[in-house]
Amino acid sequence: MENLNEYLGGRIFNTAELDVTQIRLLNEIGSKQVDAIKNNICQRCLMPVINNSRLTYCRNCINLGRISGGNKLIISPAEALFNRQSTPMNWSGELTVMQKKASEELITAYNTGTDHLVWAVTGAGKTEMIYPMIERVILDGKRIAICSPRVDVCIELFPRVQAAFPQTSIGLFHGRSEERYSFTQIMLSTVHQLIKFEGAFDVLVIDEVDSYPLAGNKMLEQAIYKAKKSTGNLIFLSATPPRELLEDVKNQKVTISKLYQRFHTYPLPEPKCHMLFKSSDFCKINPRLKYRIQKMIDTGQRFMLFFPKIPAMLSFANNLKNIFPELTFVDVSSKDEQRLEKVQKFRDKNVQAILTTTILERGVTFKKITVMVIDADAKEFSKTSLIQIAGRAGRASESHDDEVHFYYQSYNRQIKQACAEINYLNRQAKK
Repeated sequence: MENLNEYLGGRIFNTAELDVTQIRLLNEIGSKQVDAIKNNICQRCLMPVINNSRLTYCRNCINLGRISGGNKLIISPAEALFNRQSTPMNWSGELTVMQKKASEELITAYNTGTDHLVWAVTGAGKTEMIYPMIERVILDGKRIAICSPRVDVCIELFPRVQAAFPQTSIGLFHGRSEERYSFTQIMLSTVHQLIKFEGAFDVLVIDEVDSYPLAGNKMLEQAIYKAKKSTGNLIFLSATPPRELLEDVKNQKVTISKLYQRFHTYPLPEPKCHMLFKSSDFCKINPRLKYRIQKMIDTGQRFMLFFPKIPAMLSFANNLKNIFPELTFVDVSSKDEQRLEKVQKFRDKNVQAILTTTILERGVTFKKITVMVIDADAKEFSKTSLIQIAGRAGRASESHDDEVHFYYQSYNRQIKQACAEINYLNRQAKK
């Protein structure tokens, strides 16, 4: 086997995809073998398998390689000895009083093996709050995974965690990553990657737990519980936690920390609402939108435009080029293979604007920007997504007063509820 490190850590493999040497070595180090499909349940993704007289295979996780009837899975050992460190954390920042309280509650949850939810407003500094707990995990020689449903979130988190724990082995893994898996003490990955693990992690942190494609996805939800050790615990991070998780808190299955204030202590930017009496594409670009965009171009203000659908975004982008040829911008969506490069282009200030769908509603941070939601009354924008989008603004202390604008033809329930909740959170933060 060329590199045993690529196979360790509670990894699940289909023996049909391994050669004899690989299987023999994995067995020698204490791996276990199980039937790939047992009682019509795929043992990799734990989802039902539909019997077919011609060929039985799992359709749910086929993108990770076909699991067929008669296959065997081999699961590598999860235990390992990591280098002991006296001072693993190298972070010079300071937590606020509220952040410190939440951080201490996280350590208590870790010490007691209790699942815990951090319910914090967007920009509250959730990542920094988990640093002391990560340090405790490292000091104990244990293993932690930090996962998100979104690739963009993982990519943003990786350099920050790497800088905070420079002596600790850290890996970043997702479907678009060119880096091969290796056994590390800290793993950052998309939730989809957890399907490949069983009993692997002492602590599993799930960021943006309410985000698509995790929310309501039974396969991914099961993968989370399967990937942690039986003695391990789960940490959920969210600004808008799902109702089921709040029910678990109510039933005392999960403990909770609440933060109503951002790390810089300034309030959340409250959206300014604008009625468009005609469609957003009226006269190619609605005059009210055109006026706002021209004003931002004149002042050099950087901005984000959110759209409910890809076709609407692309049509708007085409009109934007014709009407404002001097404006530099990129447009990104879930189907854009160059999405990561384009987002970085905006982050590096090589363009003034970025047009996007809900793919960037969370997990990305930009400084000194104006956020605009086009057709905020569209069904694609839920209350939760509008709150998350508004949370892209004002994340830095030097630009805490970034503006948020909702444009619509109908002031509907989701707009009203999103504005009301942001206002409520700001009132709670003052108490």
